[in-house]
Amino acid sequence: MGKDTDTARIFLVEDHAYMLAMLQEFINQEGDLAVCETADSGEKALERLPAITPDLVLVDLSLPGISGLELVSSLRERYPDIPCAILSGHGERHYAEQALNAGAKGYILKGNPDEIPPAIRQIMNGEQYVSRALQ
Repeated sequence: MGKDTDTARIFLVEDHAYMLAMLQEFINQEGDLAVCETADSGEKALERLPAITPDLVLVDLSLPGISGLELVSSLRERYPDIPCAILSGHGERHYAEQALNAGAKGYILKGNPDEIPPAIRQIMNGEQYVSRALQ
């Protein structure tokens, strides 16, 4: 797995080690998804991105240093072909609107991990995704 062209490569940006490990394990259990790289800050993500070619960047909203929104905005400018999605614990609608305005293709709440794989697939298919709780 991973070398297979049918596997979507996910770059995970999350500053909490426990959450990062959980997300990575969860995503890697899916046969068609694989975490290809991780970073614990927006700065590190920007540093590492040129060396890898992810199919999607999944970004925690609350990051140290540059925020998830700033990171998404920066990635949209530099890598317009790579979709980004925000992963957040904030269930308020205005956060989702800010994320989409920054260029994110999705806003996924952390509370329901089962939502993450189908959300990633929907975004990979060129659609926008917003967690059901916010619709």
